[in-house]
Amino acid sequence: MREQSAYVAEEPELRNLKVLFSLMVFLIITDFVMPQYFGIHIGYDLTCTRLADLLIVLYMFLNRKILTHFGDMVIHHIFIIPFAIYLFVSIYTMVCRVDINAFFLVFLEILTFYILVYGIRYIVGWKRAIKLSIGCAYFLGIYGLIEFFCGQSIFLKFFSTVPNSVANSYRSGFYRIMGPCGHALGYGLLLLLFIALACMDIEKDEVYLFKRPFLIGLLYVNVFLTGSRSTLGIALIEMLLIVLISGAKNIKKSCIIIFFLLVALGGFLLLFGRTGIGRYVMMQITSVMDQFLGTSYSGIFGADTTTLDNSEEYRKYLPRIFQLDWLNPWIGRGVSRVFSAQIDGIYIKSIDNFYVSQYIKYGYPGMIAYILFIVAAIVFLIRAAWKYHSCVFKLVLIATVCYFFNLWWLDALQTLKFEYVLLAIACACYMWKEQMMKCDNEQLC
Repeated sequence: MREQSAYVAEEPELRNLKVLFSLMVFLIITDFVMPQYFGIHIGYDLTCTRLADLLIVLYMFLNRKILTHFGDMVIHHIFIIPFAIYLFVSIYTMVCRVDINAFFLVFLEILTFYILVYGIRYIVGWKRAIKLSIGCAYFLGIYGLIEFFCGQSIFLKFFSTVPNSVANSYRSGFYRIMGPCGHALGYGLLLLLFIALACMDIEKDEVYLFKRPFLIGLLYVNVFLTGSRSTLGIALIEMLLIVLISGAKNIKKSCIIIFFLLVALGGFLLLFGRTGIGRYVMMQITSVMDQFLGTSYSGIFGADTTTLDNSEEYRKYLPRIFQLDWLNPWIGRGVSRVFSAQIDGIYIKSIDNFYVSQYIKYGYPGMIAYILFIVAAIVFLIRAAWKYHSCVFKLVLIATVCYFFNLWWLDALQTLKFEYVLLAIACACYMWKEQMMKCDNEQLC
């Protein structure tokens, strides 16, 4: 009787609301798969994610019990304080800078996050959400290979329906895949999150790097094809962290497999090192070495080292934006104004640092408020992992740390919604486990 009750409890309480269930599944899938430049432009861009949000909110207003339940969850949620502070900063920035987007972009991101938490906890179920997300990872992993061989973004070619500045990107003569994102760097951020999902064994509640060997291989090949040095370097660090938190048995198996893969890679490079694909692989490996060691080996294999060096030097000037005396540190410029500055003769326009970008948009208050959210998320995941020892919390923690660490070298590029899906899964899983523990304590299950 106890086992039967526990089995039934694994299904979310509101799973029988078919319309709402379909909308939530649509939101999760389109969040990952559909690009931001696909939608309808009606004064603002009505993307698939925003359409799903609007339909779900409309459903809630037509069903007051659901709306009340959702509101109660939001008010008592662990991230409500940092999000409330961030939202408050966005409101006064909107007023002071007459920039309605400064508020609404933040509001819609937070709304989407809480809709995801509610939907995954009470309607879709956290296990099903993980399976849907992994399905999206398989799809985009295969799509990434197709995109590379096509030499252009298929999404951009056929799904660019709203005004945007997205363009195909090339470096050192090779096309850089970007999946459903607007840039290869954004797709790299998404791949870091997918790597963690691919290592979840939710049946055994274990961490294992090669739980899905085909998928993990696809994802790392996609990382190579983005041409992003920071993403590749952090993806390798992520791999090491995932192996380290695996059980002793899985650590041993992972190390053996990695050893044979390295031997196979060495053999491949010996045989095909002078071919186009061989030189490309060596160029990506050596470009990461160059970034960390200050060498220039990648030039031997065809890398445009001048561009790479200029990109690295350019990023070093970005933290000096904090020292600009004409930039108000307490009231940001909002999100609609174009930013540019000249520092020691270097013209700064592209802000390849999320935290500097937050300072420009919302000043110190906005930047600090968002950093508080990041700290709250990491602390929550550490405490949840310590309490329940679940692979979900451990891997979402690693993915979250890697994601926000990578943002020191680039802006979020409209990828926060991907991170919010993983955090929503972790929050929903935690809420479910807390409910099961409460039931056990009250001897109701």
